[in-house]
Amino acid sequence: MNGRYENGALPEKVRLLYEAVLAMVTNGWDINRMKVSDITAQAGIGKGTAYEYFSSKEEIIANAVLYDVEMRLAHVLEITKGEGDFAGKFVQILTYMEEVFAKRQAFCLLVRIGTGSYEVSESMRRECEKRQQALGCHLADRIVESLMCQGVSEGTIGETNPYLQKLAFVAQMTAFAGYLVDLGKGEKMAVSREEAKRFVYEALVKSLN
Repeated sequence: MNGRYENGALPEKVRLLYEAVLAMVTNGWDINRMKVSDITAQAGIGKGTAYEYFSSKEEIIANAVLYDVEMRLAHVLEITKGEGDFAGKFVQILTYMEEVFAKRQAFCLLVRIGTGSYEVSESMRRECEKRQQALGCHLADRIVESLMCQGVSEGTIGETNPYLQKLAFVAQMTAFAGYLVDLGKGEKMAVSREEAKRFVYEALVKSLN
């Protein structure tokens, strides 16, 4: 088993394992040093129980990280469905990214692994990549579709191929995430957060007009 949903629901003990990993990441644990016994102790379940659902520490952690990413994407989708114009919603998404990075949540960890700013074992990297592929793009696609439809209806962006819209959106999200990673390292930045937000927004609009 890989700890994913069964009959539409996440098994309670799997949820406890995920929440344990996420709490440990938020509290500053290095995932390279985590052991299955550490995770199960945090979760309050027996070590043997973890192996009923997962085959390795890497599988537990990768699934927990992607579980967190799914929750964050679901929240972003709700932002796109809420009140406000295209520009306001885009900035809300960037602000939410700031909050997630500030709390050192697992989404931030995945970005750092992907950008190479967080060293992990090859087995952990492979597991994260495998889980990302298994995650699917349905939530990300719905986020882009919802936001871009509004941008087109407002006349803020032109009618463009949906795939190109997704490329443009992901490119600017990645750019801002890279900015937040550098900021988290304590580096002195040449631009403020608000300047960075304005830049990626303007770059998105320009690329779709």
